[in-house]
Amino acid sequence: MCGGLAIKLKNRLENYPKIQLIIEKGFVLIIALLLIMFFNIFRYYNNINNVNNNIKNMQQEKSEAEDKLSVLNNIDEKQNNLNFITYSWWMENLAQKASQSIYSSTSNLNILSKDSQDNLNKLSMSNLLLVDKNNYGNMVKFIIIDKSQGTFITNDIDNINYIKDNLKSFSQENGELYSYVSKKGKWYNISYDSNQSPTGKSGDNSIGNSSNFVEAYWFPANYKYEAEDILLIKQILSENKASITKEAASVNSSLNNMVNEKLSITIKLAIAVTLSFILILLLYLLGEDNLKACIKNNIIAKFIKIIDIWFGQRSTLFKIFFFIISTMTIFAQILLAIISSSGKVIIIFLIPILIYFIFIFPCMIKFSMYLDRIIKGTEIITGGDINHIIKEVGDRSLLKLAHNINKINKGFKVSIEDQIKNEKLKSQLVANVSHDLKTPLTSIINYTDILLREDISEEEKVEFIKILNRKSLKLKTLIEDLFEISKINSGKEEIKIDEVDVAELLKQAISEYSDSEIYKDKNLKFILKTYDKKISMNLDGNKMSRVFENLINNALKYSVNNTRVYVTVENIGKGIKISFKNVSLTALDFDKKEIFERFTRGDKSRNSDIEGNGLGLAIAKSIVELHGGIMYIDFDGDLFKVIIELYYQIN
Repeated sequence: MCGGLAIKLKNRLENYPKIQLIIEKGFVLIIALLLIMFFNIFRYYNNINNVNNNIKNMQQEKSEAEDKLSVLNNIDEKQNNLNFITYSWWMENLAQKASQSIYSSTSNLNILSKDSQDNLNKLSMSNLLLVDKNNYGNMVKFIIIDKSQGTFITNDIDNINYIKDNLKSFSQENGELYSYVSKKGKWYNISYDSNQSPTGKSGDNSIGNSSNFVEAYWFPANYKYEAEDILLIKQILSENKASITKEAASVNSSLNNMVNEKLSITIKLAIAVTLSFILILLLYLLGEDNLKACIKNNIIAKFIKIIDIWFGQRSTLFKIFFFIISTMTIFAQILLAIISSSGKVIIIFLIPILIYFIFIFPCMIKFSMYLDRIIKGTEIITGGDINHIIKEVGDRSLLKLAHNINKINKGFKVSIEDQIKNEKLKSQLVANVSHDLKTPLTSIINYTDILLREDISEEEKVEFIKILNRKSLKLKTLIEDLFEISKINSGKEEIKIDEVDVAELLKQAISEYSDSEIYKDKNLKFILKTYDKKISMNLDGNKMSRVFENLINNALKYSVNNTRVYVTVENIGKGIKISFKNVSLTALDFDKKEIFERFTRGDKSRNSDIEGNGLGLAIAKSIVELHGGIMYIDFDGDLFKVIIELYYQIN
């Protein structure tokens, strides 16, 4: 019904363009009023909830007071016995007052540490519980013990000697005092700290060393109603009744005030909701397109946007100058507002002062803080910390400055890292090449010198010639490997693509090494697992065989004796993944990326017991990358893994 009425009004409004124009002009005012109404609705709603909670609590308090009053009235009718007395009533009306009377008569129990036990016995025999001519001693029995002095007072006169004999055990938390009191009392309160005594629980305790005293109070189990207690009971009941009646009247008065306040807030809430509905209806009557245009094109939004862009494009000098001038102007206005006694003048000056402290002053504080942060950041960078990054936030000009500094620092950092890495690689390359060339050359020279001697036998000559041949072949292999990787890295190496069975290629590569000495000496077992018997890929078969041979050779050299080497082929959808896994003989403490560098070996000392020139993995990786694949290593403890991914589509 409301929706249909709104549509009719909207259709009629189209016939009155002037009214629509007035609404468009007053768009900003409507939004401001709507925000005020929403704020008031929220405030009134919260106030009503708070008032409802207060009313609920007061109604509960009123009900409790009426219940207490009803109980007291019933007691009044049958006060010829004390069956109505409960533990809480006894504690509040009898035990607390008795305890307070004892504290008052004994200077807060200080007398127990000053007087002798004989004097304290005399004090005990006097009636300590006679308060305003009312004797509490018939309904409250007590023992109070000073643990440090071993003294006590009590109104349990018939058992004073027994208490004296057992004072030491009563002073301890061993259950002896509880056993004694529980037999004699119907209700009781025992505390080994005066803060837990009836007076202590009421919050009126002024005992200095409260843990020094043991206090026990009890209502005698064999108590018989006595006529002298009638006046005391009547007085207590009368005081209770008067107190509760006063409390009930106060709660009732507050409850009435709360109900009136709720009615007033409810009326205000209804007015705010009605005005909000009218304002929303006016915005609805504008139509969706006009409403979007008003939001986008209202003068406040345009003005704020223009000022923000314009001010952000100004120079830093202009911003500082503007801040100084505006600060001086604001201080002058504050001074005039203080001098002037006119309320209107103060209100006029208050608006620009608020604008200054809400917008201008915080902006300049942020500007200054960010400028200091940039200066500090440049100091850190120039101090040698090239990893430091300056946060790029805040003012546009400072943001651009920070961005440019970070960009320069990043380029400088990359340049330094590349230079250090290149120098390191160059040094390592020279050292490794020198070492690997020097070793066979030295052997060749030494054995040549030996052969030139005349005092060696023919058998020795044959043996030395075999050694020379082996060292020469090793030197030849090193030089060929070096030429091959140089050719690959220069981009001159070409691959001849053909359909190849990867599974068969792996079987052949493994079988070629099955008769080698190192294979037999180490007693290794190669386990090949493929997801299919035949795995066809478009590859250069010869070069990929070289990859597999290098990886098998690497596993043979660096595997622990009597272990298994696992070679697995998995289907990864876009290609295949080939994994070589072996238990490493040497510690895997090298960098995963550096192991692929030329002349880099797993044994950093380049121990001659393990032959190799450090080019095997580098050549294998280069060949894989020629095929558009990737090769990387991983390890888990001593398990060394080489992973190759080859794709069906070669880039």
